[in-house]
Amino acid sequence: MTDSIKSFTHTPALSVVETERFSFFVDPDRLQLGIKKNFIKEANSLCEKILSYVRYLPETPYKAVGFNFGYELEYENPILQKIYCPGDKLESLFSENFQLGGIIKYEFNGFTVKLIIQPDINEKIKADFNFHYGLNENSDIENIIKMHGEAMAESRRVLEELVNE
Repeated sequence: MTDSIKSFTHTPALSVVETERFSFFVDPDRLQLGIKKNFIKEANSLCEKILSYVRYLPETPYKAVGFNFGYELEYENPILQKIYCPGDKLESLFSENFQLGGIIKYEFNGFTVKLIIQPDINEKIKADFNFHYGLNENSDIENIIKMHGEAMAESRRVLEELVNE
Protein backbone atom coordinates (compact mmCIF):
# COMPACT_ATOMS: atom_id res chain seq x y z
CA MET A 1 0.00 0.00 0.00
CA THR A 2 1.36 3.41 -0.88
CA ASP A 3 -0.98 5.39 1.37
CA SER A 4 0.42 6.77 4.60
CA ILE A 5 -0.39 4.50 7.51
CA LYS A 6 -2.89 5.89 10.03
CA SER A 7 -2.66 2.95 12.44
CA PHE A 8 -0.74 -0.30 12.62
CA THR A 9 -1.06 -3.27 14.95
CA HIS A 10 1.10 -6.36 14.76
CA THR A 11 0.98 -9.32 17.12
CA PRO A 12 1.87 -12.99 16.63
CA ALA A 13 -1.83 -13.65 16.04
CA LEU A 14 -2.68 -10.85 13.59
CA SER A 15 -1.68 -7.70 11.76
CA VAL A 16 -3.92 -4.73 11.01
CA VAL A 17 -2.95 -1.75 8.88
CA GLU A 18 -5.27 1.23 8.39
CA THR A 19 -4.78 3.99 5.84
CA GLU A 20 -7.07 6.79 4.76
CA ARG A 21 -8.52 4.63 1.96
CA PHE A 22 -7.99 0.99 2.95
CA SER A 23 -8.01 -1.44 5.85
CA PHE A 24 -5.75 -4.48 5.65
CA PHE A 25 -6.19 -7.43 8.01
CA VAL A 26 -4.08 -10.60 8.17
CA ASP A 27 -4.39 -13.53 10.55
CA PRO A 28 -3.41 -17.20 10.11
CA ASP A 29 -6.75 -17.95 8.43
CA ARG A 30 -7.46 -14.83 6.40
CA LEU A 31 -6.11 -11.95 4.36
CA GLN A 32 -8.67 -9.17 4.00
CA LEU A 33 -8.39 -5.86 2.18
CA GLY A 34 -11.31 -3.48 2.57
CA ILE A 35 -12.10 -0.17 0.94
CA LYS A 36 -13.01 2.54 3.45
CA LYS A 37 -14.30 5.23 1.06
CA ASN A 38 -14.67 6.05 -2.65
CA PHE A 39 -15.53 2.43 -3.40
CA ILE A 40 -16.18 2.88 -7.11
CA LYS A 41 -12.89 4.72 -7.61
CA GLU A 42 -10.82 2.36 -5.46
CA ALA A 43 -12.35 -0.97 -6.55
CA ASN A 44 -10.16 -1.14 -9.65
CA SER A 45 -6.96 -0.99 -7.59
CA LEU A 46 -8.15 -3.61 -5.10
CA CYS A 47 -7.07 -6.63 -7.16
CA GLU A 48 -3.60 -5.28 -7.83
CA LYS A 49 -3.06 -4.59 -4.13
CA ILE A 50 -4.05 -8.14 -3.17
CA LEU A 51 -2.04 -9.64 -6.03
CA SER A 52 1.10 -7.78 -4.95
CA TYR A 53 0.76 -9.38 -1.51
CA VAL A 54 0.14 -12.85 -2.99
CA ARG A 55 3.13 -12.51 -5.34
CA TYR A 56 5.35 -11.38 -2.48
CA LEU A 57 4.52 -14.54 -0.49
CA PRO A 58 4.14 -17.32 -3.10
CA GLU A 59 4.83 -20.06 -0.54
CA THR A 60 1.67 -19.20 1.41
CA PRO A 61 -0.92 -22.01 1.10
CA TYR A 62 -4.10 -20.09 0.26
CA LYS A 63 -7.29 -22.13 0.69
CA ALA A 64 -9.97 -19.83 -0.73
CA VAL A 65 -10.66 -16.52 -2.44
CA GLY A 66 -13.69 -14.49 -1.44
CA PHE A 67 -15.27 -11.24 -2.51
CA ASN A 68 -17.94 -9.43 -0.53
CA PHE A 69 -20.19 -6.70 -1.88
CA GLY A 70 -22.79 -4.91 0.21
CA TYR A 71 -25.60 -2.76 -1.13
CA GLU A 72 -28.34 -0.71 0.46
CA LEU A 73 -31.33 -0.20 -1.82
CA GLU A 74 -34.22 2.18 -1.45
CA TYR A 75 -37.52 0.87 -2.69
CA GLU A 76 -41.10 1.99 -2.99
CA ASN A 77 -42.69 -1.39 -3.54
CA PRO A 78 -42.01 -4.49 -1.47
CA ILE A 79 -39.81 -6.15 -4.10
CA LEU A 80 -39.22 -9.45 -2.36
CA GLN A 81 -42.86 -9.91 -1.41
CA LYS A 82 -43.74 -9.78 -5.12
CA ILE A 83 -41.00 -12.25 -6.03
CA TYR A 84 -41.47 -14.81 -3.27
CA CYS A 85 -45.14 -14.63 -2.38
CA PRO A 86 -47.39 -13.03 -4.98
CA GLY A 87 -50.49 -13.98 -3.01
CA ASP A 88 -51.68 -12.68 0.35
CA LYS A 89 -50.69 -15.73 2.41
CA LEU A 90 -47.86 -14.11 4.41
CA GLU A 91 -49.82 -10.90 4.85
CA SER A 92 -52.64 -12.86 6.46
CA LEU A 93 -50.15 -14.72 8.66
CA PHE A 94 -48.25 -11.72 9.96
CA SER A 95 -49.65 -8.28 9.22
CA GLU A 96 -50.19 -5.88 6.40
CA ASN A 97 -46.75 -4.33 6.95
CA PHE A 98 -44.50 -7.39 7.21
CA GLN A 99 -40.99 -7.33 5.74
CA LEU A 100 -39.35 -10.23 3.93
CA GLY A 101 -35.72 -11.21 3.50
CA GLY A 102 -34.00 -14.25 2.14
CA ILE A 103 -30.86 -16.21 1.37
CA ILE A 104 -30.11 -17.30 -2.17
CA LYS A 105 -27.17 -19.59 -3.08
CA TYR A 106 -26.01 -20.23 -6.63
CA GLU A 107 -22.89 -20.94 -8.70
CA PHE A 108 -21.10 -18.34 -10.82
CA ASN A 109 -17.86 -19.04 -12.76
CA GLY A 110 -16.59 -21.51 -10.14
CA PHE A 111 -17.66 -19.34 -7.18
CA THR A 112 -20.37 -20.31 -4.75
CA VAL A 113 -22.39 -17.14 -4.28
CA LYS A 114 -24.51 -16.44 -1.24
CA LEU A 115 -26.85 -13.47 -1.44
CA ILE A 116 -28.43 -12.39 1.85
CA ILE A 117 -31.27 -9.92 1.53
CA GLN A 118 -32.43 -8.21 4.73
CA PRO A 119 -35.23 -5.73 5.21
CA ASP A 120 -34.31 -2.49 6.91
CA ILE A 121 -36.48 -0.16 8.96
CA ASN A 122 -36.05 2.89 6.71
CA GLU A 123 -37.71 1.46 3.59
CA LYS A 124 -34.39 0.11 2.39
CA ILE A 125 -33.19 -3.40 1.88
CA LYS A 126 -29.66 -4.62 2.45
CA ALA A 127 -28.21 -7.02 -0.09
CA ASP A 128 -24.93 -8.70 0.83
CA PHE A 129 -23.13 -10.88 -1.70
CA ASN A 130 -20.39 -13.35 -0.75
CA PHE A 131 -18.47 -14.94 -3.64
CA HIS A 132 -16.44 -17.93 -2.37
CA TYR A 133 -13.94 -19.90 -4.45
CA GLY A 134 -12.36 -22.93 -2.77
CA LEU A 135 -8.78 -23.37 -3.95
CA ASN A 136 -6.86 -26.57 -4.55
CA GLU A 137 -3.23 -27.15 -5.49
CA ASN A 138 -4.00 -26.69 -9.20
CA SER A 139 -5.92 -23.42 -8.79
CA ASP A 140 -4.53 -20.30 -10.44
CA ILE A 141 -5.02 -17.84 -7.58
CA GLU A 142 -4.00 -14.83 -9.69
CA ASN A 143 -6.68 -15.46 -12.32
CA ILE A 144 -9.28 -16.08 -9.63
CA ILE A 145 -8.44 -12.80 -7.86
CA LYS A 146 -8.64 -11.02 -11.22
CA MET A 147 -12.29 -12.17 -11.42
CA HIS A 148 -13.16 -9.48 -8.84
CA GLY A 149 -14.59 -7.19 -11.52
CA GLU A 150 -16.72 -9.99 -12.98
CA ALA A 151 -18.04 -10.82 -9.52
CA MET A 152 -18.93 -7.19 -8.86
CA ALA A 153 -20.67 -6.94 -12.24
CA GLU A 154 -22.62 -10.13 -11.45
CA SER A 155 -23.78 -8.71 -8.10
CA ARG A 156 -25.01 -5.55 -9.82
CA ARG A 157 -26.71 -7.55 -12.59
CA VAL A 158 -28.60 -9.69 -10.08
CA LEU A 159 -29.75 -6.64 -8.11
CA GLU A 160 -30.91 -4.83 -11.23
CA GLU A 161 -32.92 -7.89 -12.27
CA LEU A 162 -34.50 -8.14 -8.81
CA VAL A 163 -35.32 -4.45 -8.55
CA ASN A 164 -36.60 -4.08 -12.10
CA GLU A 165 -38.90 -7.07 -11.64
